[in-house]
Amino acid sequence: ICGCGLLFLAPIERVSLLAPQPVSTEGYAVGEDGSITYEMDDLQVVVEPMSDASLNRLFLEESSLGEYSINPYTFGDYVDPEVGYVRNRFTVFRITVHNRGFAKVELNPLRSLLTTDRKGEVLQAYGILAGAAPRTFEAYYRARRRPSGNEYYRFNMRMGIVRSNNYGVGEKIFKGESYGGFIVFDPLDDAVRDVRLM
Repeated sequence: ICGCGLLFLAPIERVSLLAPQPVSTEGYAVGEDGSITYEMDDLQVVVEPMSDASLNRLFLEESSLGEYSINPYTFGDYVDPEVGYVRNRFTVFRITVHNRGFAKVELNPLRSLLTTDRKGEVLQAYGILAGAAPRTFEAYYRARRRPSGNEYYRFNMRMGIVRSNNYGVGEKIFKGESYGGFIVFDPLDDAVRDVRLM
């Protein structure tokens, strides 16, 4: 007796999500969309953890180029053949500040810290340009850039997206204005179960 069968292997879908804990502290509220809002007088700060899927939808074209994806926040749709799934490149939060009543407010993204439940682990936010912070997008992508014209093009495209979408240093939010952008940290280890953004 002889048999023949076909086996189809699909890539493993690996999802890493940050879900907010219920908050009982005054001024904080958890939204149905998973965001956390802090309100103080006429100031509102909204924090949204961004999944790789939502970042890929936001930068759809840049994320659909396989190994050459230029989405600076994710690996796009590139399945790493060593592990069989798409790795996490960073941990990303979208921060939006609404100033309804103060003359002027400023949030310095480089002072943001992400602590984890791994003893003593504190992650620092990424800056944009080399020298701006201990970890920067420019240094990260320069270290991974190979010497070819296409690699320089991809580097410049990624840096353009970062400059346009990261929360800027020194941004003043005047009365009646809103401002927002991404604050980015290293990817979380698989063993991490609890984080706190400060």
